[in-house]
Amino acid sequence: MPDSGRKSHRDYPWTGCGSDKDLAGCRFSLYPLDNRYAKIVLGALAKVDVSKIFSQTDALSTVYRGRLGQVFDCLSALFVHSYRENLHVCLEAQAMLGCPGDDDTDQPPPADDLIVNRKGLLGQDFLVKAKLALYPLGLADYLPIIAEAFDLAKNADLKPKIIHYATMIEGPVLKVFDYLQDVSAMAQGKVSHHALHFTVSVNSPTGK
Repeated sequence: MPDSGRKSHRDYPWTGCGSDKDLAGCRFSLYPLDNRYAKIVLGALAKVDVSKIFSQTDALSTVYRGRLGQVFDCLSALFVHSYRENLHVCLEAQAMLGCPGDDDTDQPPPADDLIVNRKGLLGQDFLVKAKLALYPLGLADYLPIIAEAFDLAKNADLKPKIIHYATMIEGPVLKVFDYLQDVSAMAQGKVSHHALHFTVSVNSPTGK
């Protein structure tokens, strides 16, 4: 028979990958809407204490990998450090846990669950808006998990609103990031692999 040109699953780069270290990961891009964007982005990245996680920045984005709480600790710190009064800033991110294509080679086992950035962020209460879409993978009946994420937002008083293909929330910055972490932790307890795509925005000119 002629070769169809299709690869078998054994030919793909992620074949044989997978992590046994309970690692969470998030790939993100930060967008300050300002002509000083490079200084703001690089400055914010430099201020985050990434001693507890793996961090790598390339031409398109940055990845954080480690324990779930430590990854979100660094994400919230990054966004707070990028904040400027009246400056529109967006963080576009995708967090993931349980990816079968993950790799342990660049991340040693986390030694502890210590959160190292939060103390320096206390008192930051500027308001943000966010949208999120949760994808529980490998499960046919996934809607109850998405509904639970919506209920978590209601219980956190983040004013959840269903929009096309996502949920919109709003509230104090640290509360929003804590909620996003809670959603990922909840999904972790339900499915072996999930993805959480979210956008956090502050000072949007269309915020009203």
